Amino acid sequence: MKRRLIVLVILAAVVAGIVYYVRISKPTEIVLTGIVTTEDVIVSAQVQGRLANLRVQEGDMVKAGEPIATIDPREWQADAAFYEHSQQAAATQVSEAQSNLQYQELQTKNQIVQAEANLAAAQAAVVQGNADLENDQLSFNREKTAYEQHVESQQAYDQARTQLAAQQAHVDALKKQVDAAEAAVELARSNESQIAARRAMLETDQHQLAATAAQAQKAQVQLDYTQVTAPVSGIVDVRAARQGEVVTPGQAIVTLINPDDLWVRADVEETYIDRIKLGDKMQVRLPSGATREGTVFYRAVDADYATQRDVSRTKRDIKTFEIRLRCDNADRALAVGMTAYVILPLQDSLPDSSPPASQP
Repeated sequence: MKRRLIVLVILAAVVAGIVYYVRISKPTEIVLTGIVTTEDVIVSAQVQGRLANLRVQEGDMVKAGEPIATIDPREWQADAAFYEHSQQAAATQVSEAQSNLQYQELQTKNQIVQAEANLAAAQAAVVQGNADLENDQLSFNREKTAYEQHVESQQAYDQARTQLAAQQAHVDALKKQVDAAEAAVELARSNESQIAARRAMLETDQHQLAATAAQAQKAQVQLDYTQVTAPVSGIVDVRAARQGEVVTPGQAIVTLINPDDLWVRADVEETYIDRIKLGDKMQVRLPSGATREGTVFYRAVDADYATQRDVSRTKRDIKTFEIRLRCDNADRALAVGMTAYVILPLQDSLPDSSPPASQP
């Protein structure tokens, strides 16, 4: 019985030792190997031409809007001058069309007013002629009655009769003048169609002016594109073209990187990814041994397969998630391509050293 008790005590001591060893030997952190990287900005040409001047060298610091290169502008200057002269010619045509339209409108208006005035005068003359005709008719009737009663002479009768016939002819002539005046009014009003034609011509010239103005503006924009400027502030990382080369639109001339926008990229095994949240603070160790704090600002939403295979237990492919940490680079210690080690603490593996909760 005593021997059995001693064996049990020894077994308990061995189990306790194993548990203690496992707890002591379990790592409290893992080290992830990462790399310092960033998104570079490709500065390219927007027009084709020979690279007449390249002002920067690799490693130069440039500010946003600072000139980087110049493309030979002579071809684009010629285009800008051509469209500028075309715009001036179109503007002259518009001015001429406006003057012609105004002249046609004024002339037609005056013609209509004059024709309507002549028509009114002719109509008034017809009214007056009819009144004179009526008066001559009454005089002729009196002379005829007197002549038939042998009161008036033959001469007086003939004079009254010819006066009546002359007045009738005069009234007929006045009516013809009214017809002619009405035709003149219609003719003057028909000239309004010429106004519509000139107005349409003016609108055409105005559209042509707008088109040439747009072409001139486009040519000026393309001329401005011959001055290649830095879109952002940064350091010249690569010169992809050389002075004297012919570049095409979209072809890279230089690439820029922002030294204040570097981050550390690392891959985390899926076993530990649930421990990492956006905004977590982690220590980043540089190859020199210096450390600085990094903040997680990106965590991949889906996994990727690692280059190795876990054959220790389940014989499965290891999946990893990408994380990115932003570090302060005011001292310019970080550089693109540098290796960086991310310290991932395994806090739940540490023994719980907090005091037990007080009992009420």
